[in-house]
Amino acid sequence: MTTLFQDLRYALRTLRKSPAFSFVAVVTLALGVGANSAIFALVERVLLDLLPVRAPRELVLFSSPGPVQGHMWSDGDVTTSFSYPMYRNLREKSGSVLMGMLAEYPFDVSVATSNETDRARGELVSGTYFPLLGVAPALGRTLTPEDDRVPGGHPVAVLSHGYWTRRFGGNPAVLNKSVTVNGHSMTVVGVARAGFSGIQPGRPADVFVPMMMKAQMTPTWNGLEDPKDYWLQIVGRLKPGVSRDRAQVVLQAAYTPLLRDIAPLMIMKDARLKEFLAKKILLLPGGHGRLVLQKSVGRPLVSLMALVALVLLIACSNLAGLLAARGVARQREYGIRLAIGASRAQLLRQSILECLLFAAAGGVLGLAVAAWILNSLVGAFPADAELRQVAAQIDPRVFGFAGLLSLLSGLFFGISPAIRAARLDPARTMRGTGRGSASTGREVLRFRQWLVTAQVALTLVLLIAAGLFVGSLKKLATVDLGLKPDHVLGFSIAPELNGYPPARTTALARSLTEAIAVLPGVRSVTAAELATLSGNDSGSTITIEGTDPNPNEPSRALTNGIGPDYFSTLGIPLLSGREISWRDDAGAPKVAVVNESFVRRFSPDRNPIGMRLKFGHRENERPWLEIVGVVRDSKNTEVSEPNRPYAYIPYVQDQEIGQLTFYVRSDLEPAALAGSLRAAVGRLDPRLPVFDVRTLSEQVRNSLATQRVVTLLSAAFGILAALLAAIGIYGVLAYSVAERRQEIGVRVALGAEPGAVRNLLLRDVFRFLAIGCAVGLPAAYALSRAVESILFGVKAGDVRIFALGIALLAAVSLAAGYPPARRAARANPVDALRSE
Repeated sequence: MTTLFQDLRYALRTLRKSPAFSFVAVVTLALGVGANSAIFALVERVLLDLLPVRAPRELVLFSSPGPVQGHMWSDGDVTTSFSYPMYRNLREKSGSVLMGMLAEYPFDVSVATSNETDRARGELVSGTYFPLLGVAPALGRTLTPEDDRVPGGHPVAVLSHGYWTRRFGGNPAVLNKSVTVNGHSMTVVGVARAGFSGIQPGRPADVFVPMMMKAQMTPTWNGLEDPKDYWLQIVGRLKPGVSRDRAQVVLQAAYTPLLRDIAPLMIMKDARLKEFLAKKILLLPGGHGRLVLQKSVGRPLVSLMALVALVLLIACSNLAGLLAARGVARQREYGIRLAIGASRAQLLRQSILECLLFAAAGGVLGLAVAAWILNSLVGAFPADAELRQVAAQIDPRVFGFAGLLSLLSGLFFGISPAIRAARLDPARTMRGTGRGSASTGREVLRFRQWLVTAQVALTLVLLIAAGLFVGSLKKLATVDLGLKPDHVLGFSIAPELNGYPPARTTALARSLTEAIAVLPGVRSVTAAELATLSGNDSGSTITIEGTDPNPNEPSRALTNGIGPDYFSTLGIPLLSGREISWRDDAGAPKVAVVNESFVRRFSPDRNPIGMRLKFGHRENERPWLEIVGVVRDSKNTEVSEPNRPYAYIPYVQDQEIGQLTFYVRSDLEPAALAGSLRAAVGRLDPRLPVFDVRTLSEQVRNSLATQRVVTLLSAAFGILAALLAAIGIYGVLAYSVAERRQEIGVRVALGAEPGAVRNLLLRDVFRFLAIGCAVGLPAAYALSRAVESILFGVKAGDVRIFALGIALLAAVSLAAGYPPARRAARANPVDALRSE
């Protein structure tokens, strides 16, 4: 132990004598470790973290790909949505392979107490939810099957621990007290344990309500007994010893008869009906919860993890080069220590200990870098973004990852110089000949040259990747939205969550529209059921009067309920006909306005004005709607979406209206209107929460948040890689100049021009570039193919981006290599020849 402490003190003293070397080595490692640790923190929470429940790997998610018909709700994948009758029947017949099943449906809630009303996130859950997950209460009790038997008969709720702490201050007096949830009095019977907030990462639930309260929680839509209403998600727990494949076989035997029972309700052609009856039940791994967030950001996160791994390789190769050069510089020291009795084992231990010190210092500083990158990364997303809700942080697992990464990097790239030092011949080293002097210097130079070549190849990959993401974001930024987002402020209200029936909601909407319209600076105001560019959409099959549906390509259009002046307020050009007006009320004939894509798809050869359409199939009882206007295509769901058929209907003619987003176009700065708009809502109903107050331009930016963050990070990693590569090239050329000092002196003495000497050394730079590009270009193309699916308007192998990446790398390489080459060209031949 005493010897170890002596070695440690000596290692610290040695590093203090070389502050510049120590600083560069530690910072280089810290940048690589920090970047990797920050992205790992997100990957770990989003893609690797298991649900905080009992035996999460036993959980399975239900899915059923294939054709469906009826009402469909999904927040990510419609194949995972089932009707309640399906859930009930499958649960009854799954006992041989599953320990149990649960169902859940996420929804928004308005929670009112005697003091205030706020908006929260709720989950309708089956009575088996908490028992099956094994989640115990922190206070009171959780929901049980007894709380979920009679429709509308169980007005009880469980709060999440986070919501209880945030909203009620962690006061245990809330137990058995009543709160008003979506206009209904509910008794709080418990608080879930800390750390559990539902089964969907990124969407933490605040309030858990029994499934049988569905009609009360969503008053405009029940769906409990409709076999064609697909809206809930199903999770099961496998019995011990039962595989997913075995469970699928058993459940399929119960699922197929359910499909046959529903088939008579379907209006499908024979071929499509056959596909429906052949649908499979799939059991997906459920240990990570519902995969909504994972599907939306999983590929970008994996791509970023691959990029930062390349950054770490570049940083480590720089560290290896620095350590190798330092080993050569310390050969005489090593020779003396061996000559006076130091053992080779002591020398090896000393060198490894120095590497461990680098690793420890780099790891500690890397954690600080990781925390900064992670905070900046998460903070770049909107406050309500799902990625911010996963609460990624530098936790013990990230600490362990950073420590392991630092240790492996330091040892792996430092062990070779340590072994080389331990193998020195002290006699030959002291004489300055043989292994341990000039030959070792040339060996180290070749080693560093190969490292720099690898850095150049990896940097080219990163620069091209950054170029692809920058090009994609640039394309998105120039997309024609079909609307004018400037000077428009939006805000949302959800009257149905406060117990408003549809008729009262439409009356409130008209009163609020009139109140806002007279505010100073307001040019126009409108409202819509679906907020534009929010990622949400609603669609339905449609029937066009006088046309025969194509059984192989069902007629389908997206829909939105809108108010008067919607198109003029958002700046969407009206091409023909008229806009929707207040005359189109509940008692007036049903009307619709369609977009250009709708006309191209369904009536390319005739004037659509006056045509009639119906949602659903011809045989249903839903009313016909007359097309009264055509508008230009615009982006409704997200910026990157293709233009699709769209039908806009008056929200006052919607019998299920529940939530509205208002848009106000103003001559003033839109954000200055926020207070006035809140006051206008408060005057009509002070208990009605106002949320999502933001300008339409901000909404556009928010819709591009993921692409923007990935682009900024990839560009930052590319710049960092280029900087590290420049340091590597500079170091190698500087070392080469030192090694070839006498050779250069001889050349100059014999009449070599400074330009010829400079070009002699710059040829090394071009060699690095040539070999690096030969290796890096195929790797960059492979990476571009891998990330092509998350790019917009940019193809893998884009020649311009590849050429720009090569040009940038060449510029960086020449800028790094020119100073030592210029210094060599100006060397005094007399001084060079005298040096030894």
